[in-house]
Amino acid sequence: MPLRKTLTATTMAFGLAVTALSAQSAAAQSAADYSGEQIEAFTVAYLEVMNLREQYVPQLQQAESEDEQSAIIEEANAEIVDAIEGTDGLTLEDYEAIAEAAAEDQDLQARIVTRMEEMDQGAQ
Repeated sequence: MPLRKTLTATTMAFGLAVTALSAQSAAAQSAADYSGEQIEAFTVAYLEVMNLREQYVPQLQQAESEDEQSAIIEEANAEIVDAIEGTDGLTLEDYEAIAEAAAEDQDLQARIVTRMEEMDQGAQ
């Protein structure tokens, strides 16, 4: 599915990606507190998290037992954390703080969506 069609849903789903993580979130900051590099790193990681989520949701829905579901969730969470921590210039704590702030700050959401659009246009 093209990125453009998911932008509206994406801006409302920032909190959903973070709920898969068990660490506590840092205090939210305003949009002005984040540099372009931080927004870039967050956007790259967020898109990877969403891709992983899309991979694991069907597996989770097809799981036949709670043990199987737990194993899938554990594997997905580990991959999500690895994806976030593997993004240059971003820590898990930074990711969580930006996601939390974006859930509350429309200006920050707009900056992230703009970056997603730019990335989508660059990929075409």
